[in-house]
Amino acid sequence: MFYLNPLQNTWEAYMKLWAQRDRVKRLKQFEQCLNPTCTYTDPMAQISGYEFLCSYISEFQENVPGGIFITTDFTHHHARSLAHWDMLDSRGKCLSQGASFALYGIDGRVMQMTDFFDPILKAA
Repeated sequence: MFYLNPLQNTWEAYMKLWAQRDRVKRLKQFEQCLNPTCTYTDPMAQISGYEFLCSYISEFQENVPGGIFITTDFTHHHARSLAHWDMLDSRGKCLSQGASFALYGIDGRVMQMTDFFDPILKAA
């Protein structure tokens, strides 16, 4: 899907990375939407850079096979965004809901993202 807002297009490209199972493709796709020194923070982790984020996404995929994220609300201003999302399992059941704050660089790529969610998943 294409959005008129370039930040939302970047955000959605980033969200799709969490479903990309091929590590090499995922790293290549990082270049399109993430700054190489990006930082990611959530209740369980604080990491920087492509390699660490790529490994963290691989861990997510092992723990939630077929898991994806769907943006339910997106708002932005001044190179910042707030997105609300649902994490779905492979059957489309909502396992968790959360929010993400992102800061974008002058090139439009995500520099920082902070996720807020309950780290205890609902029973599948």
